[in-house]
Amino acid sequence: MPLYTITTQGGVLGAAAKADLAGQLTTLHSEYAGVPKNWVHIVFQEYAAGNGYTAGRPSATAALTLLIRTGRSDDYKRGLLKRLWALLQASTGAPDEEIVLGIQEVPASQAMEMGQIMPDVSNP
Repeated sequence: MPLYTITTQGGVLGAAAKADLAGQLTTLHSEYAGVPKNWVHIVFQEYAAGNGYTAGRPSATAALTLLIRTGRSDDYKRGLLKRLWALLQASTGAPDEEIVLGIQEVPASQAMEMGQIMPDVSNP
């Protein structure tokens, strides 16, 4: 059920870069969380130049939001965030001050995939 939403200024990531990042995110999440690759979903969104801001100034801000089931430890999430940061930064070339990441959690009982209510997470 992991759902990644990556938002960048238009033109920052071309089709090949998106495919490469999607492949890296899928492999990372599958291995890190111990879930099948077909559970990992990734959506790219773009905004027009001049519509991104950091510190009140126009910038090519890059954002990644991850929706996952609740139940993972804080250490697990911190480790995942660090890995995701590195992948997003390498793909976009954005400086630290123009990158933002966030994890949103939903109870397994409130998520469905492949027509099934998701099972609870088992902490590794």
